[in-house]
Amino acid sequence: MRMITFEERKKRALKRLAETGADADIIEILERINSIEKFFTTSSCSGRIVLLKIPHAGSKREAKFIAKWHRPVSAAEVLHAIDDSMRVEGCTGECEEIWLIEQPPIIHVACRDMRSAEEMLKIAYASGFKYSNLKSLKHFIVEILSTERMDVPLCECGRMLCTSEYVEFVVLRANFLLNRAKKKLKRLLENLWTGIL
Repeated sequence: MRMITFEERKKRALKRLAETGADADIIEILERINSIEKFFTTSSCSGRIVLLKIPHAGSKREAKFIAKWHRPVSAAEVLHAIDDSMRVEGCTGECEEIWLIEQPPIIHVACRDMRSAEEMLKIAYASGFKYSNLKSLKHFIVEILSTERMDVPLCECGRMLCTSEYVEFVVLRANFLLNRAKKKLKRLLENLWTGIL
């Protein structure tokens, strides 16, 4: 069976990106990476704050998104989304939990070879993405990832586990982390222009 070439994989990935689009905060970075012959992006997220309903701890596959924001949010938005979810869906019989999660930007980059992967990792590290790593030796996939992440349980079995003041604190912290991570995207774009020949 014929092996698919790097160029063919890149062509498919760029077609998929054109069809599905990407978060506004990350488009310019994806365009820059994809303009370089030895790289292409396979998936990405510019960073987000989410509310996730989980049937029980560790059951990620059964988890359901209540709300997603790729921007800072207010405590009122978070509480409103929780109230809506509880009013519309209630509990399904299991003692579900609702978590607020802040996730940093993430970009998966396919590299032509190990040398290219090392270049991309150096640029990611220099831009502040300290959790970046090589995800696949077969296809030289680099995961560009930062350290900002927060997971906080807010509800259990249909009842709030904390006060509205604490939700306000958690949301402020999530917004701070999200903004800090998104600033790194600007640094990454600058370094992509200056760091790769």
